[in-house]
Amino acid sequence: MSIQELRERVERAIHPREGVCGACHAVAEEICQAGWSIQAQELPDGILARILDERGQPVGEGLGIVWSPAVLAAELDAGLIPPRLEEQLRRDGTSDQETITRVAELSGFGRVVTSAVIALNSVKEAGGRTLIRRVGMGVIAEFQDSGGRVVASSPPSYCPTCAVTVAAAFYPPLAEKIRAALRDRPNTGRKKRDLGIVNHYHVKDGHVRVTLTKGDETLAHDVLGCCMAYATVKAEIAANLVPQASAEQFKLYCNLCPFKHCWMEKSMGATGNVILQRLSDIGAEIEVSADGGIVARVAGVEVEGRGTLCSLSALTNMLLRGDAQEILKPSPSRR
Repeated sequence: MSIQELRERVERAIHPREGVCGACHAVAEEICQAGWSIQAQELPDGILARILDERGQPVGEGLGIVWSPAVLAAELDAGLIPPRLEEQLRRDGTSDQETITRVAELSGFGRVVTSAVIALNSVKEAGGRTLIRRVGMGVIAEFQDSGGRVVASSPPSYCPTCAVTVAAAFYPPLAEKIRAALRDRPNTGRKKRDLGIVNHYHVKDGHVRVTLTKGDETLAHDVLGCCMAYATVKAEIAANLVPQASAEQFKLYCNLCPFKHCWMEKSMGATGNVILQRLSDIGAEIEVSADGGIVARVAGVEVEGRGTLCSLSALTNMLLRGDAQEILKPSPSRR
């Protein structure tokens, strides 16, 4: 497939309502269908992703705070994003060098979830709240104190967890607390870098398969997940790289998740972004917290959604477990 044909397919595949995450996965699927490949590696500053053509030659490279934004940066570098969306996706889905450095100072090696959980818990313990909303194709997170005043917020970011982590990285009281809490904790990303492990991604029909290699050795093969983040962590579990307690918690969530029972041939992020866009459009207050994972709630709605890594998956979980009419407030049908 020529580069021009691939660009035309990408143009048809991207739907802005599915947000940055949905766009990144849609482009990745077209890349894989063209016989190209996607790889990523952990570095001290984050994740370095590469896109290789059918001959194995690099055509794009990108650095991000975690796997998916790095892949998006590589897609942009490869010139695969339509001109009408290039500026917006770069602004709303990738990070500048200062942001990448600030986030890396919290934990490094492309790990953002634990930093986000510490931030969410710290804000809640102080009597505050963390709210998220869609802006453009990205997501903004803001921390409020006990009086409802905004004390920190993120720029538009790839996803809610990225946004929470970025906001925390630029808010000194939280940044110092996170650094202190994580200083002596094991870091799976560091372990992967030290071992020279490479993440290989294959996207098809909205789901992602991840293979982990160390030189010529395959540590995990074609591990299936609903997006790059979930599939990567599942592959790390399969390769025995993740502490047992964390692995068991993650497996429990995936076993309970209703998303896999009504597969929509879309990544979890694409589906979650459509829900987040609708909630933002109607002015709903979306609160994110952490309790054995990521929890999403909408003001006035009793049901909550749960995710292990991602607020987008928590929103999808909430919708599938609750009453869509109550959550999304559709207008009455008219003949």
